[in-house]
Amino acid sequence: MKARRIYPLLWGVAFLVSAYGTYQIVRSLLTTEPDNPARDRIRALIDEADQLLKTLDEQRRA
Repeated sequence: MKARRIYPLLWGVAFLVSAYGTYQIVRSLLTTEPDNPARDRIRALIDEADQLLKTLDEQRRA
Protein backbone atom coordinates (compact mmCIF):
# COMPACT_ATOMS: atom_id res chain seq x y z
CA MET A 1 0.00 0.00 0.00
CA LYS A 2 2.91 2.36 0.60
CA ALA A 3 4.14 1.89 -2.96
CA ARG A 4 0.85 3.20 -4.32
CA ARG A 5 1.31 6.41 -2.35
CA ILE A 6 4.92 6.87 -3.46
CA TYR A 7 4.31 6.59 -7.24
CA PRO A 8 2.41 9.88 -7.64
CA LEU A 9 5.13 11.62 -5.64
CA LEU A 10 7.83 10.13 -7.85
CA TRP A 11 5.96 11.17 -11.00
CA GLY A 12 5.56 14.68 -9.62
CA VAL A 13 9.26 14.94 -8.80
CA ALA A 14 10.19 13.59 -12.25
CA PHE A 15 7.91 16.16 -13.89
CA LEU A 16 9.35 19.03 -11.86
CA VAL A 17 12.94 18.00 -12.58
CA SER A 18 12.27 17.69 -16.31
CA ALA A 19 10.42 21.03 -16.37
CA TYR A 20 13.33 22.73 -14.57
CA GLY A 21 15.83 21.15 -16.96
CA THR A 22 13.83 22.31 -19.96
CA TYR A 23 13.62 25.81 -18.50
CA GLN A 24 17.41 25.94 -18.02
CA ILE A 25 18.09 24.72 -21.57
CA VAL A 26 15.71 27.24 -23.14
CA ARG A 27 17.08 30.02 -20.95
CA SER A 28 20.67 29.23 -21.95
CA LEU A 29 19.73 29.14 -25.64
CA LEU A 30 17.93 32.49 -25.54
CA THR A 31 20.57 34.37 -23.55
CA THR A 32 22.82 36.47 -25.76
CA GLU A 33 26.39 37.33 -24.91
CA PRO A 34 27.19 41.00 -24.27
CA ASP A 35 29.25 42.78 -26.91
CA ASN A 36 32.96 42.30 -26.38
CA PRO A 37 35.20 44.67 -28.34
CA ALA A 38 38.27 42.49 -27.72
CA ARG A 39 36.55 39.45 -29.25
CA ASP A 40 35.48 41.49 -32.27
CA ARG A 41 39.01 42.81 -32.74
CA ILE A 42 40.48 39.30 -32.50
CA ARG A 43 38.04 38.08 -35.14
CA ALA A 44 38.97 40.97 -37.40
CA LEU A 45 42.68 40.19 -36.98
CA ILE A 46 42.10 36.52 -37.78
CA ASP A 47 40.14 37.45 -40.90
CA GLU A 48 42.90 39.80 -41.97
CA ALA A 49 45.54 37.11 -41.42
CA ASP A 50 43.51 34.64 -43.48
CA GLN A 51 43.24 37.16 -46.29
CA LEU A 52 47.00 37.76 -46.21
CA LEU A 53 47.68 34.02 -46.35
CA LYS A 54 45.41 33.68 -49.37
CA THR A 55 47.20 36.56 -51.07
CA LEU A 56 50.61 34.98 -50.38
CA ASP A 57 49.44 31.63 -51.77
CA GLU A 58 48.19 33.33 -54.93
CA GLN A 59 51.51 35.15 -55.35
CA ARG A 60 53.49 31.90 -54.94
CA ARG A 61 51.42 30.14 -57.55
CA ALA A 62 51.79 32.99 -60.04
